[in-house]
Amino acid sequence: MKKAVLGVALGASLLSGIATADVAEYIKAGYTMNQVIANAVAEGTAVEAAVTEALAIAPEEADAIIAAAVANRPDKAQEIVDAAIAKGVKPRDAVAAAIAGGADPSKVSAATAAGRSSLAPGRTGAAPGMPSSPPPIAGAGGCDDKCPSKN
Repeated sequence: MKKAVLGVALGASLLSGIATADVAEYIKAGYTMNQVIANAVAEGTAVEAAVTEALAIAPEEADAIIAAAVANRPDKAQEIVDAAIAKGVKPRDAVAAAIAGGADPSKVSAATAAGRSSLAPGRTGAAPGMPSSPPPIAGAGGCDDKCPSKN
């Protein structure tokens, strides 16, 4: 009887350990980033927290982490991008990965010093100030009496 109770208790503790595995354990176990993020969110971890933890463990997988998080929670795409940028992912890369994960390009952007950028990734906005006409060139109207040659 004691062996049975001990076996049940041991089994329950093992299962509870598996049920509360964290992002690091999933990554070390070889799960795909889609599985890592989905499992973490299913266990109650906020998607932004899962992204932050995954990036701390596997920063070289930033694109896959961001894309998986957005695929899992497209309604949190901007928060995911913000969390990734806060962990050191380049803003343009974070936005591109979010779009690859299914984010609406019109609703996700990198933060700028002046606030959110409304520009799509890869766009730089309007061309720098171009003159409306070329600058005047001296003597461009022909030759007068002071020209060296009358040809």
